[in-house]
Amino acid sequence: MLMLNVSGLRLAAASAVVFCLCVAGASADDRVWSLDAVDSSEFRVHGNIGKAPGADRTSVVFDGDSLLKVRGSVDLTSGDSGFTLTAWVNPYLLSDEQQMIAAKNRYTLNERQWGVMIDKDNRFRLFVYQKGWVTADCSTPPKPGHWHLIGVVVRPGSAELWVNGKRAGQVELTRPVPQTAAPLTFGGVDDNGHIWQNLVGAIDEVRLFDRPLDANTMAAAYRPVTATHQVPEPPRPVTLWTGAPIPSDVEQIPFAAGIEHSTIHRPTEDGYRFLHGAAIVEHNGVMYANWANSPTNENGPHETLQGKRSTDGGRSWSALEVIGPGFDGAERHSHGVLFVHEGEVWTICARFGVGTPGRRFPGLQAEAFVLDEQTGRWTSRGIVMQNCWPYDEPVRMSNGNFITGGQDKDGLPVVAISHGDDLTKWDSVLIPYDRRLKPSFAETTVWADGDHVTAVIRGGGGVAWVSSSDDAGRSWTTASASDLPMPRAKAYLGKLSTGQLYLVSNLKNRDTLVVSVSRPGESTLSSMWRIRHGKSDAPRFPGRAKSKQWSYPYGYEHDGRLYVVYSVGKEECGLTTVPIESLATSPAIAR
Repeated sequence: MLMLNVSGLRLAAASAVVFCLCVAGASADDRVWSLDAVDSSEFRVHGNIGKAPGADRTSVVFDGDSLLKVRGSVDLTSGDSGFTLTAWVNPYLLSDEQQMIAAKNRYTLNERQWGVMIDKDNRFRLFVYQKGWVTADCSTPPKPGHWHLIGVVVRPGSAELWVNGKRAGQVELTRPVPQTAAPLTFGGVDDNGHIWQNLVGAIDEVRLFDRPLDANTMAAAYRPVTATHQVPEPPRPVTLWTGAPIPSDVEQIPFAAGIEHSTIHRPTEDGYRFLHGAAIVEHNGVMYANWANSPTNENGPHETLQGKRSTDGGRSWSALEVIGPGFDGAERHSHGVLFVHEGEVWTICARFGVGTPGRRFPGLQAEAFVLDEQTGRWTSRGIVMQNCWPYDEPVRMSNGNFITGGQDKDGLPVVAISHGDDLTKWDSVLIPYDRRLKPSFAETTVWADGDHVTAVIRGGGGVAWVSSSDDAGRSWTTASASDLPMPRAKAYLGKLSTGQLYLVSNLKNRDTLVVSVSRPGESTLSSMWRIRHGKSDAPRFPGRAKSKQWSYPYGYEHDGRLYVVYSVGKEECGLTTVPIESLATSPAIAR
C-alpha cells in the first residue's frame, strides 16, 4: 500500500495554484484538468486509478497498468501556431521502461505526434515526430516521491522541455507536427487498444494552452511543492544465484567445453524471412525442431508454425514443413513447445489475433498438433489452452498434472496446468507480481519438484524475476526481482539427468547466451558458462524487431548433450550442443 508523507501539504498546494493566476490572455480553448476527481464525462479510464494528496489538493495515481484517455481530444494540440502543456508529476519508480506522462500517439496506426515521458535512462524526455522522432531531454533525473512541474512548449520552429520552471532542453522542428486522430492520454499510451508505456506515479493539475507560452510565463509558473509521497522500498532480491560474484566483464566467464554450433534453418529470398521462438525434441531416433515463421515481421499477419526434422542427431535437417498454417485474416499461429507424451510427439503453439481484447495478444489461445508417425503429418487436436502462450516442455508434478510456463494476452506471467494425462484440457493460472516491476512480455519458464514449482520470469531492472508455488501451481508468491542478471528476454529452466537445475538465458543483453547450473539437488544456480557471445550476423532481410542477437533459447537433453536452440537475429534458427559432463565441472565462475 502507498504510504504518504503529507506534512506541509497545505502550504505547498497554495503556492502551486499561482500558476493559473499568472497566465494572461486566457483563451476559451485553454483546458484545465485538476484531477481532483476523475470525471467520466472528461475521461475514459483504463485500469485502476487511485488518489493521493497532490501538488494542488488531490492527484490521481497510476499503478503501471492504467491510464486516462481524454474524451473528444482528437483536435487538441493541433494548431499550426503550437501549444503548451504543463503537468505536475510525482514518479514512484525509476526502471528500464518508458513511462509516459502525456502523449498523443497511436503507433500501430502510424499516428505519431508527441509524447513527454520518463525514458528508459530515467530522464525526462520530450519526443516530437518529424518523419522520425526528435527529442529534448533533461540531464537531471527525477526524484521518486517528489513533485516535478513538467512543461511542453511547441513553437512553429522548435519544441521545448521545461522542468521545474527551467527550460531543460530544446530541439529544432523542420516541419509542422503531424495532425492525427490519436487521443490525448495521461499516464500511458492507448495504442489502438494496446495499453502500454504506463507510468507508476501520480499526476496532478494538467493544463493545455492553444499557443506557446513565453519563457517568462513558464518560469513564473513554478513554485516548489515540498510535500512528498513516501514510496515504499522494493523488496529485497530473491536469491537465485549463490556462486561467486558474476564478473562485470562477460569475457571473464568461460565457454563451456566441447560446445558445437550449427544452423538448423536460414531463410531464402522467396520464403518466410522472420523466425523466432524455436523448440526441439527427440523421438525414436528423429529430432524435431519448430519455430514461428512469418513473411516479414514479428507477430505479423500470416505468421505460421513451421519446422524441420533430423535423422542424424542434428547434423542435417529436412525441408521445411508447415505445422500451424497461416490465416487470411488477423489470426495467426506462432511458436510454442515440443514434447513426447504417451509415445506421441506433441507441439502446442500460440494462436491469437481475433477474440478477447488483450494488451499484447488479443484472443490468445494455444492449439495442439500431434504427429501421425504413419503418415508423417501433423494433426490438430484443437484449442487446448486459453490465455496462455506456452514456453517450455511441460513438467509432470507429483499430483500427476503437467505444468508449463507462459505469458497471457496482456503480456503478464502465467502458467498452464493439465488435467492429468488429458493434454487437451489445461487451466491457466496467473502469477501475481509487484506492479513496480512493470512486466512487459513476461515470458515465464518453470520447473517442478513434486508439488513445489519454481518460475523464472522475464522482468525489468536487468534481472530475472522469481516466483514459487507449493501447491502444484495453483497459487504463487508475488513475483519479485532476483539477484541473477538477465535482460528483458525469454529464458529456459530445466533439470539435467545429473540432478542439476539449469537455466539458459541472456546475460546483460542479447549478445551473450549463458547456461547456469546448480549443484546436484540444489535449487539455486552457482556455476555459469558462455555458449554464445558477441554480435550475431546482421539480419539479411528487413522486418520489425530484428537485430543482431542470440535470443529465446529452449533446452533439451539427449544422448549426453544439452541441445539449445535459439533465434539468430530473429531470422535464423541456431543450435548449440553442450556436453553434459562439461557442466558437471566447476569453471572459474563458481561457488
